[in-house]
Amino acid sequence: MRSKPLPPLDACFLRVSTAPRPPWASCRAAACRAELQPRPVVDESLVRRNIDRRDVLFGLTGFAAVTTTNLGLALAADADAGAAAEPLCATVPITAEVLKCSAEGGFHCPAEYDATKVVDFSSLPLLSGPPRVRRPAHKLDDEYVKKFEEAVRRMKELDDDDPRSFKNQSGIHEAYCDAHYRVVSAASPEVNFDVQYSSIFAPWHRMYIYFFERILGDLIGDPTFGLPYWNWDPGFGFRMVMPSIFANEGSPLYDEFRTPEHVRAFMDLNLGPAKQPNLPEPECTDDILCLIDNNLYSMYRQMTVDTPEEFHGGKFCTAGKKYTGSLENGAHTAAHIWVGQNMGNLRTAARDPVFYSNHSNVDRMWHLRSTKLGQPDLPYQEWLDTSFVFYDEAKRPVRIRVQDVLDTSKLGYRFEEKKKLEWMQKRPKPSSEIKRPFIAQRSVTPASAFPVPLKKGQNEYVTVERPEKAQAGGGSSKKAPEVLVLDLTVDPCEYVKFDVLVNVPRGQEEKVGPKNSEYAGSFTHVPHGGGDGGRMMETQEVSYRLKLREIIEDLKCGRDKRLDFTIVPVAGQKTLVNSVRIDIL
Repeated sequence: MRSKPLPPLDACFLRVSTAPRPPWASCRAAACRAELQPRPVVDESLVRRNIDRRDVLFGLTGFAAVTTTNLGLALAADADAGAAAEPLCATVPITAEVLKCSAEGGFHCPAEYDATKVVDFSSLPLLSGPPRVRRPAHKLDDEYVKKFEEAVRRMKELDDDDPRSFKNQSGIHEAYCDAHYRVVSAASPEVNFDVQYSSIFAPWHRMYIYFFERILGDLIGDPTFGLPYWNWDPGFGFRMVMPSIFANEGSPLYDEFRTPEHVRAFMDLNLGPAKQPNLPEPECTDDILCLIDNNLYSMYRQMTVDTPEEFHGGKFCTAGKKYTGSLENGAHTAAHIWVGQNMGNLRTAARDPVFYSNHSNVDRMWHLRSTKLGQPDLPYQEWLDTSFVFYDEAKRPVRIRVQDVLDTSKLGYRFEEKKKLEWMQKRPKPSSEIKRPFIAQRSVTPASAFPVPLKKGQNEYVTVERPEKAQAGGGSSKKAPEVLVLDLTVDPCEYVKFDVLVNVPRGQEEKVGPKNSEYAGSFTHVPHGGGDGGRMMETQEVSYRLKLREIIEDLKCGRDKRLDFTIVPVAGQKTLVNSVRIDIL
């Protein structure tokens, strides 16, 4: 039997999503997790936190805390040598065989399969015929729009027990991205698994929409059908609006659960703050050209990081820190939050058809970095061997590995691409409006000021010592760049966003925006839905790297011993900053 349309999350989430800038919302039950500790009373003289590189190593929390002696000595020795500390990460190879879906809390595990009938993707014959072409969703002609609509309509009409049905396809994303899977292995403690916040993010989503696209094409008898992409990255502003094909209420591409005021508005990839009491109007208020320009600067930051670890993120950890990458944390996350409601939560995101075009463009970003920018992917064999099982258009369960999806031409699709990418020329420049009075060198204080709770409207100031190797060399190289590392604790159910500024005198924060070198970037977190029956971790430990190499070059501070950072909270009330440091990758 076919199911009725899936409802959104509860009214709590609807209130969150309909606000111009979503406030905090929790997905947890009343007793699901403990509150984060309230902000301690700190002497005003310590509000500016000056962090010595060696001291900050002992600000580790969570799993790292139980191994302080050995780990602390190892990290401290590494730091003294001027090299980046290797993050603690206990893991096992992630394959379909160690992942088990948990049907707790009334959740139905989608597209389950018989392990004896799984076929390897590498054993299947290569696709013949012309490649599928993924086109910009804004440029589709009427014939192609009708084809796209018909394919989605037929998918939605499939019975619920068909693994190709829209209900099962959207459920796959919920299962893998909202902690319904566990790693079950004799080599590891049983832990929650999701594809966010690790280098698994990009290849898993490429696999997912690859099979989704093939199913759509098969349903309409067109093997050349390519999944349109929402190209929110060009300099032509109209494409930074959600494509109009998704706004037609009579279309199967429509979803009623979106933030209404954003459906036809220019998207802000920076998710800047709304007007705050007693503060000037935010930059680009009512200035579309300014907004478009800032979006291009944000794209430049996301795409031009120096290393594959910065772009993709770190290894999936069964214990220890998880590192998110710029591909996940950048425009991809901004689009989720901007569209809102269903898209604004990982539990329901794939129920909105625009989700798939958003991720078609995320996949394009990875493709552009590998081809046009000529950047390598991660070299780890365990990453290349990571595997998952998806159903294809013939209802076969197919095991596919990361090494199978690195080359899109071998997957039988390509992107219709413009010759010029405007964001490639948008390297930020130092602000000309900042007044820089002479300030004496600040003394170093211990890292005991951490953890720091972030509260909207209350900036946090941190001074961090740079590695001696970088100081001596007057900066760092592309092969071994300096990065700012923030170790965080977030509530998985909360929308979180904060900006990080570099060497901006206190009280002049409003003079800096995405177009300026002093704006290092942002961290943004898409809420989970908590649909795991209350089993989800009480908090999420995650680390994020912000590139510093070009900033240090532009601000001409390559010989400086320390850098001043300002953390500007924009959204979220329950985030802790556990430590801040500068590493060389």
